[in-house]
Amino acid sequence: MENRSLLLSSTLLEFLDNQEDVKKIIVPKGTLVCQYGQQCESLVIILQGQVKVFRPAASGHSLTLYYVNENESCILTASCILNVMPFPAYAETVTEVQGLAIPPDKVKQWLQQEPLWQQYIFGLLSQRMAGLINLVDALAFQGLDERLAGWLLAQVSLEYDDIQKQNQTMKIKITHQLIAEELASSREVISRRLKEFEQNGWIRLGRGSIQVVDHSALKCLSLA
Repeated sequence: MENRSLLLSSTLLEFLDNQEDVKKIIVPKGTLVCQYGQQCESLVIILQGQVKVFRPAASGHSLTLYYVNENESCILTASCILNVMPFPAYAETVTEVQGLAIPPDKVKQWLQQEPLWQQYIFGLLSQRMAGLINLVDALAFQGLDERLAGWLLAQVSLEYDDIQKQNQTMKIKITHQLIAEELASSREVISRRLKEFEQNGWIRLGRGSIQVVDHSALKCLSLA
């Protein structure tokens, strides 16, 4: 595979391909692959696609914990397997997912016996912990306006390699409901804040899309 994550080395991938117990799977988009309280039946390494891991709240809102991308695996799933605990969140496929499903006994066995597997799991843990700490910091110390501005900029950076060249066409295809789920807010609140951003001349709202007009203003707000 090209553009392979540093965590998933070609040697580890070759090792996994040669294991009879490791199964190749394909999961359709929009599939709830794990629910709160379920026992994890396998640890999946994603080869193509993306999975969202999130926690719902009693208020009806939900909080996205993180995304599992290509060449990654869900560290919560690994933790549940190692500690024989039920899954404490929900996981849903954002796109069709192709991956390698590893049975729980092998997850545990290789963690004791295979240095490459140890490196992969501990690397995932370090990477995910850093992301979760950033999430906690944002929720604890940033207002919604700052988090919304930062989120919009992050989406732009994913879509466009050269912001200066694409300054007039920085359009994000997203619904207000999905933004609310990302930021642990409600659709009504997000729509109101986005309307204020538009009135300030920072963005333009379209049907199912947001165009970033003033990148500098959003950056200043996100760093406030």
